[in-house]
Amino acid sequence: MKAVVLGVSGFLGSNLASELLRRKVKVIGFGLKDSRNHVLTEHGIEMIEGDMLDLATLKIPFDGVDWVIHYASTTSPTESMLEPKKDSMNLTASRIIFEDAIKRSVKKIVFSSSGGTVYGDSPRVPVKETDPVHSLIPYTKTKLAVEAELIRMCQNTSTVPVVLRYANPYGPNQYPAKGTGVITAWLEALRDDKPIVVYGDGESARDYVYISDAVNATVAALESPNARGTYNVGTGTPTSLNELLQMVEAVTQRKLSVSRTMQRPSDVVKTIALDSTKAFAELGWKPTTSLRDGIAKTWEWVQKGEPFVIG
Repeated sequence: MKAVVLGVSGFLGSNLASELLRRKVKVIGFGLKDSRNHVLTEHGIEMIEGDMLDLATLKIPFDGVDWVIHYASTTSPTESMLEPKKDSMNLTASRIIFEDAIKRSVKKIVFSSSGGTVYGDSPRVPVKETDPVHSLIPYTKTKLAVEAELIRMCQNTSTVPVVLRYANPYGPNQYPAKGTGVITAWLEALRDDKPIVVYGDGESARDYVYISDAVNATVAALESPNARGTYNVGTGTPTSLNELLQMVEAVTQRKLSVSRTMQRPSDVVKTIALDSTKAFAELGWKPTTSLRDGIAKTWEWVQKGEPFVIG
């Protein structure tokens, strides 16, 4: 098997690439020029350096490729509020990628969407794939637009479209410099004896899914003959920031220094958790790592100095 992973040097991309390599899948990676790329090439990943904001660099060899996994993005939710035009470039670039892959008869395209934002504040938690979606910020609007384009463009073709709406993944290889990854950001601060920053009153609740579970859901979607359409990837359990503080303190056995500040404009969802019943029924996937165990594994990685782990 042969796979193209867009955004391969990022958090989700690098962890998926590791799992694909373990499964003897040939991996072609696409991403920005990055100091971590040499680690990828050392593990046998063929790297293509390019930028979603520079359409001329989207030269990806899809011939003979079985799977395309689209993890590439130009912004985070916070950044999309500051540069909405930059975020919208994701849609244009994604169309080009999908068109080229479909022309080359790629068997399956998996797109990484945002289960943590696309549903907004739903009256029902956990939410199902059939619940209404809401474009509350530019990041969400673009994610939903790319979802729709993938489904539309694959109609009447041999390419199977799959949209995975991940909850809030966390774990090794997550670097919170772009304003995402609260668990990793807190553990970094704790390691460096810095205050942990909490935005708002701490009652905002999210569904945290450990990276190995998120990767296993992706592999299940790639390998399952039943996979088609949209799937939630989460635990179904919301955890507030205040509850998360207590859990981090219990796992690390350290007293936390907490700095509270005003809520960010991008933090528009109060409570979210994802119902992944459909993923279990059609893909045979369910999460197996508890939040406490996932924090412990991430803390172990952070204490080592955050090495970029492949394989």
